[in-house]
Amino acid sequence: MPSNSQNQNQTIKKLEGCLIMGGHFKLKKLLGAGSFGTVYLAKRVTKSNPMGPGATSNDGEKFAVKVMPRPEEGSVEKWMLDEELRLQATVAGHQNILQVREASYETLKGEKFGCIRMDLCEGGDLNRAILRGMLDKEEQVRSALLQVIDGVMHCHDQGVYHRDLKPANILCSTEGEEVRVRIADFGLATQEAMMSDDTVAGTKSFMPPECICPELRRPNYSPALQDLWAVGMIVAGMSSGVFPWRTARTTDPSFRFYMENPTRLGELMPRASDEVAQILQYVFRTDPFSRITLEQLREVVEKAPLFKEDEKRGFFDKLFGF
Repeated sequence: MPSNSQNQNQTIKKLEGCLIMGGHFKLKKLLGAGSFGTVYLAKRVTKSNPMGPGATSNDGEKFAVKVMPRPEEGSVEKWMLDEELRLQATVAGHQNILQVREASYETLKGEKFGCIRMDLCEGGDLNRAILRGMLDKEEQVRSALLQVIDGVMHCHDQGVYHRDLKPANILCSTEGEEVRVRIADFGLATQEAMMSDDTVAGTKSFMPPECICPELRRPNYSPALQDLWAVGMIVAGMSSGVFPWRTARTTDPSFRFYMENPTRLGELMPRASDEVAQILQYVFRTDPFSRITLEQLREVVEKAPLFKEDEKRGFFDKLFGF
């Protein structure tokens, strides 16, 4: 017979139409699924008549709802969920942080789930926003990058380090003619200023060498500097259309080339401006404690050209593939 977890995993993608959070919200459409949960589009409805008649002024308001199997009390999964919600609340209130509105436990179709209601970013993640043409001009890219940096700086000011910054965890929406960028998914975030190398977490393509390169690993690493490296990778990708390497390991030919020729970083980012390539040399230093700060990176992103003058802009030949 299938286990309870197997039943939950089968049910979690078939919850369209279910009412949650006291009957005030209805799950409408599956938006995506990952290893840590499934995300639905949800709409606010009236509790007394969820089909529509007697609607209030807020009826139809859209949200994203993350649904996951309900963790057992005292389990590691329960601690991780509580910690994610606590850290998300710690950094709440900033315009570049995705806002969590409510969390609840629900019994849906006979199975127990945890639900987190969040603001909906209809532009999708950074990859999809580029594909849809939301960020195809230099000033749009500059604005998005500055918002990412501002969001990360806010987190760091609150003593929270994300540890999994990447395009898939940066969500976009339009506000008039402006594109609003919000950082999401604090499931790996921490408030530890230094961590041992056996606690390394994140997405390898955006992790610094002290976390993933055997020759450069250290017994302890800084989550803040891990975030800085990831932001540098996002700046590199958005200013060039390609990432300079797949992983910061000596087994990666492009990263090995950079280690041997750090002043030639621009050759790995042919569409990026010389100014961007130069500042990223200081972000991508293999000695983590000699890297520049987010504030210094922000100043260059704000003032310097991002693209080479002779490059025809308006599209990315290659999209982020990680």
